[in-house]
Amino acid sequence: MLEIVLTREDANTEFALLAEWLVEDRAEVAQGQPVCVVETTKATVEVESPGDGTIVQLYAENVEVELGKTIAYVAETPAELESLAARADKPAAKPAPGERKATRKAVELAELHGVDLTAIEKRGFITEKDVDELIARLKASAAPEPEPVLAGVSAAGVTFPALFELSESEGALEPGLLDSLRADPGSFRALSPDEKVRRLREAGAQIGEGVDLGEDTLVVASRVVIEDGVRLGAHSTVDCEDIVAIGELSQFGADLELRCRRAFLGAGIWGGRSVRFGGGGHRDPWATLVVGDLAFVGDEAFVNVCRPVLIGREVFLTMRSIIVTHNIGHSVLEGFENRFAPVVLEDRSQVGLGAVLYAGCRVGAESIVASNSYVVGDIPAGSFAIGVPAKVTGSSSHKLSDTRRLETARRMIDDLHELLALRGHAVSAISGGDPRGFEVEGTRVLFTPAYGGATDVPAVVLTLGVRAEVPSEVAVIDLDARQVHGHGGVVLDSVREFCRKRGIRLEPGPWRYPGGLV
Repeated sequence: MLEIVLTREDANTEFALLAEWLVEDRAEVAQGQPVCVVETTKATVEVESPGDGTIVQLYAENVEVELGKTIAYVAETPAELESLAARADKPAAKPAPGERKATRKAVELAELHGVDLTAIEKRGFITEKDVDELIARLKASAAPEPEPVLAGVSAAGVTFPALFELSESEGALEPGLLDSLRADPGSFRALSPDEKVRRLREAGAQIGEGVDLGEDTLVVASRVVIEDGVRLGAHSTVDCEDIVAIGELSQFGADLELRCRRAFLGAGIWGGRSVRFGGGGHRDPWATLVVGDLAFVGDEAFVNVCRPVLIGREVFLTMRSIIVTHNIGHSVLEGFENRFAPVVLEDRSQVGLGAVLYAGCRVGAESIVASNSYVVGDIPAGSFAIGVPAKVTGSSSHKLSDTRRLETARRMIDDLHELLALRGHAVSAISGGDPRGFEVEGTRVLFTPAYGGATDVPAVVLTLGVRAEVPSEVAVIDLDARQVHGHGGVVLDSVREFCRKRGIRLEPGPWRYPGGLV
């Protein structure tokens, strides 16, 4: 007796639609003969018989079946056929009257285009083809209306930068300069960084202080808003149809390419060299890019923006990682997939080196996608996923005991002491007990489990809780709350950078390391 199983291979959901049986129940079938058509979120496929015999179907057409389930048997002998007779009660072929069911691809497509599935008159499962036909009818019967900025994409789990709430008038460029930039971008590129800022300001752009638009860099958009301290490396190209908005202290290395209809980049973003946002479809009405505060974008990362891409706060998108919002393939009339869908990375998620995120996927908050993985579906919050296709294999973090947290925090003092000594700075020996610390540049650097005041000054104190007022000559870093209290000059800046490199990003921010001891 042979089984026909809906395999999970290359599928990115838990269910598939058994769309059509190609043979009758109890028909004779041969090995390799197509027996049914199954629709997954990635493709429509034919399932073949695993051998010769009589097929006994367990499900009717237009039924959604969990992947991994047996949908039919192939009886190789009369005895096997008889034993299967009692197991062949198939679920109803069609939903009950008035019940509305749809495949996941149909639901995704309907949500993307904002159409109501109840407008489709059909018994049984609504498929992607049905939604396509409805969209075509709606376009033919009414003039197109403006698309929302996010095209209906859920922003759950994503903290947007403040610049996303700009009024419609802020940063609007005078049409004369806008036309000039588009007609002759080379002339603008040839200007000095200061002259570029001046020209944009005079034409209506909203540009803060200390902005550096690098050598041979172009910035062009109908609306330009760039806050204090933004740096764009040499040979960069920013070309957006509607708006580009970049938050304070964000910076990108040389050869940045940012092309989409609208881009909202938050504060304190660090971007490497040769980062590319854009690609095919970057002028599409839905081509919106949002990157939250304190995000990291590594060298040579590529983000295709023809549908909305939402990247949350403190997200890591590391070197050579790729996000695609549409695929390129053969004709849809030949049955090949033609997918256009948004991608969402929720707050504090991480994408490893060389990983690929496929159109329509969502990475949950604080999840980690391992290097060189290929994500084709949703990754739940707090998960660790790895592989091709990526599968969840565990949690992205684990809870530390109070004892372990205390040991880890105390060890930071030893690690910092070693680093400063190896960099050639004069540091005193480490004092034991509580507080534990050393002296550098005339300042005490200490760790104490809870700061209660009363310490030698000047000092920078690492702690897991603040229980007293911080005096003027003491800076206290609350590691649990990720907060800095007070001021401490170069030593505080250096300790803060040391913490940042261990994943502890402190408020108030945004903040840029001005240089110092580490």
